[in-house]
Amino acid sequence: MDLDQTPQPGARPDDTADGLREQAAVCRRLAPTARTRAGTNALNALGDHFDERAGKLDPSSQRR
Repeated sequence: MDLDQTPQPGARPDDTADGLREQAAVCRRLAPTARTRAGTNALNALGDHFDERAGKLDPSSQRR
């Protein structure tokens, strides 16, 4: 497993472990402002998804 965080060709710039962790944190910050419970749950689930992807890219990265 390559632990440097160089994105693969065609990958978005945020597809690094740090970028994904930041996206997860943003989703969790937005979740309380959702208009519905379903929206809150969806944003929290998306945060979990980004954290899971980040953990696969770099298991030593820290959840924010």
